[in-house]
Amino acid sequence: MSHPLSCSTCVVEFGATRGAMSKWTQQRGIGSKHTSADMIARRYNVPEWAAEEIKKAGEIYGSQGRALLAATEILIRMINPPPPEPTEPETRMTLRLHTRTVDIIEKLAKTRYRSRSQVFAACMRVLKMKRIRI
Repeated sequence: MSHPLSCSTCVVEFGATRGAMSKWTQQRGIGSKHTSADMIARRYNVPEWAAEEIKKAGEIYGSQGRALLAATEILIRMINPPPPEPTEPETRMTLRLHTRTVDIIEKLAKTRYRSRSQVFAACMRVLKMKRIRI
Protein backbone atom coordinates (compact mmCIF):
# COMPACT_ATOMS: atom_id res chain seq x y z
CA MET A 1 0.00 0.00 0.00
CA SER A 2 1.42 3.33 -1.01
CA HIS A 3 1.44 6.45 1.00
CA PRO A 4 -0.99 9.17 -0.32
CA LEU A 5 1.81 11.78 -0.40
CA SER A 6 4.37 9.60 -2.13
CA CYS A 7 5.79 10.70 -5.49
CA SER A 8 5.04 8.82 -8.66
CA THR A 9 6.86 8.89 -11.97
CA CYS A 10 5.13 9.60 -15.27
CA VAL A 11 6.93 9.22 -18.59
CA VAL A 12 5.63 11.11 -21.61
CA GLU A 13 6.88 10.21 -25.06
CA PHE A 14 6.50 12.61 -27.97
CA GLY A 15 5.86 11.29 -31.48
CA ALA A 16 8.19 13.78 -33.19
CA THR A 17 11.87 13.93 -32.47
CA ARG A 18 13.57 17.22 -31.69
CA GLY A 19 15.45 17.17 -34.99
CA ALA A 20 12.22 16.83 -36.98
CA MET A 21 10.58 19.66 -35.08
CA SER A 22 13.46 22.05 -35.72
CA LYS A 23 13.40 21.08 -39.39
CA TRP A 24 9.70 21.95 -39.52
CA THR A 25 10.26 25.34 -37.91
CA GLN A 26 13.03 26.07 -40.40
CA GLN A 27 10.72 25.22 -43.29
CA ARG A 28 8.09 27.60 -41.96
CA GLY A 29 10.58 30.43 -41.57
CA ILE A 30 10.26 30.38 -37.80
CA GLY A 31 13.35 30.92 -35.73
CA SER A 32 15.95 33.42 -34.69
CA LYS A 33 16.39 34.96 -38.16
CA HIS A 34 12.65 35.54 -38.80
CA THR A 35 13.23 35.42 -42.55
CA SER A 36 11.54 33.56 -45.34
CA ALA A 37 12.56 32.91 -48.93
CA ASP A 38 9.45 34.53 -50.37
CA MET A 39 9.79 37.83 -48.45
CA ILE A 40 11.71 40.90 -49.62
CA ALA A 41 12.61 43.99 -47.59
CA ARG A 42 12.73 47.05 -49.84
CA ARG A 43 12.81 50.79 -49.40
CA TYR A 44 10.11 52.71 -51.29
CA ASN A 45 9.20 56.34 -51.87
CA VAL A 46 5.69 56.69 -50.46
CA PRO A 47 3.43 59.76 -50.13
CA GLU A 48 3.54 61.03 -46.55
CA TRP A 49 -0.21 60.65 -46.03
CA ALA A 50 -0.06 57.09 -47.43
CA ALA A 51 2.79 56.18 -45.06
CA GLU A 52 0.60 57.16 -42.10
CA GLU A 53 -2.32 55.19 -43.54
CA ILE A 54 -0.11 52.12 -44.10
CA LYS A 55 0.89 52.22 -40.43
CA LYS A 56 -2.78 52.45 -39.38
CA ALA A 57 -3.78 49.64 -41.73
CA GLY A 58 -0.97 47.51 -40.30
CA GLU A 59 -2.72 47.55 -36.94
CA ILE A 60 -5.98 46.40 -38.52
CA TYR A 61 -4.54 43.72 -40.84
CA GLY A 62 -1.85 42.46 -38.46
CA SER A 63 1.11 43.83 -40.43
CA GLN A 64 1.84 46.51 -43.00
CA GLY A 65 2.84 43.87 -45.55
CA ARG A 66 -0.46 42.05 -45.15
CA ALA A 67 -2.40 45.29 -45.60
CA LEU A 68 -0.51 46.05 -48.83
CA LEU A 69 -0.97 42.46 -50.00
CA ALA A 70 -4.75 42.80 -49.65
CA ALA A 71 -4.77 46.24 -51.28
CA THR A 72 -2.69 45.21 -54.29
CA GLU A 73 -4.75 42.05 -54.85
CA ILE A 74 -7.94 44.14 -54.86
CA LEU A 75 -6.37 46.89 -57.00
CA ILE A 76 -5.18 44.54 -59.73
CA ARG A 77 -8.68 43.01 -60.06
CA MET A 78 -10.68 46.28 -60.05
CA ILE A 79 -12.69 47.33 -63.11
CA ASN A 80 -12.27 51.06 -62.41
CA PRO A 81 -9.19 51.54 -60.22
CA PRO A 82 -8.53 54.89 -58.54
CA PRO A 83 -6.95 57.40 -60.95
CA PRO A 84 -3.29 58.46 -60.59
CA GLU A 85 -2.85 61.50 -58.37
CA PRO A 86 0.03 63.76 -57.30
CA THR A 87 2.13 62.18 -54.55
CA GLU A 88 4.08 65.15 -53.19
CA PRO A 89 5.51 65.30 -50.52
CA GLU A 90 7.09 61.85 -50.33
CA THR A 91 8.93 59.98 -47.62
CA ARG A 92 11.08 56.82 -47.65
CA MET A 93 9.67 53.71 -46.03
CA THR A 94 11.12 50.21 -45.65
CA LEU A 95 8.56 47.47 -46.14
CA ARG A 96 8.92 43.69 -45.87
CA LEU A 97 6.67 42.30 -48.60
CA HIS A 98 5.93 39.01 -50.31
CA THR A 99 7.49 38.61 -53.74
CA ARG A 100 4.00 38.49 -55.30
CA THR A 101 3.14 41.87 -53.77
CA VAL A 102 6.40 43.36 -55.08
CA ASP A 103 5.65 41.96 -58.55
CA ILE A 104 2.13 43.41 -58.54
CA ILE A 105 3.42 46.83 -57.44
CA GLU A 106 5.98 46.81 -60.26
CA LYS A 107 3.39 45.69 -62.81
CA LEU A 108 0.92 48.40 -61.76
CA ALA A 109 3.65 51.06 -61.78
CA LYS A 110 4.48 50.18 -65.40
CA THR A 111 0.91 49.76 -66.70
CA ARG A 112 -1.73 51.81 -64.85
CA TYR A 113 0.33 54.31 -62.86
CA ARG A 114 3.43 56.39 -63.53
CA SER A 115 5.37 55.49 -60.38
CA ARG A 116 5.41 53.17 -57.37
CA SER A 117 4.39 56.00 -55.06
CA GLN A 118 1.16 56.42 -57.07
CA VAL A 119 0.54 52.68 -56.64
CA PHE A 120 0.88 53.04 -52.86
CA ALA A 121 -1.51 56.01 -52.91
CA ALA A 122 -4.03 53.96 -54.93
CA CYS A 123 -3.63 51.03 -52.50
CA MET A 124 -4.57 53.23 -49.57
CA ARG A 125 -7.54 54.64 -51.50
CA VAL A 126 -8.73 51.08 -52.15
CA LEU A 127 -8.53 50.15 -48.46
CA LYS A 128 -10.63 53.22 -47.60
CA MET A 129 -13.35 52.52 -50.20
CA LYS A 130 -16.78 51.45 -48.98
CA ARG A 131 -17.95 49.73 -52.18
CA ILE A 132 -15.51 48.01 -54.50
CA ARG A 133 -16.42 46.67 -57.95
CA ILE A 134 -14.20 43.79 -58.99
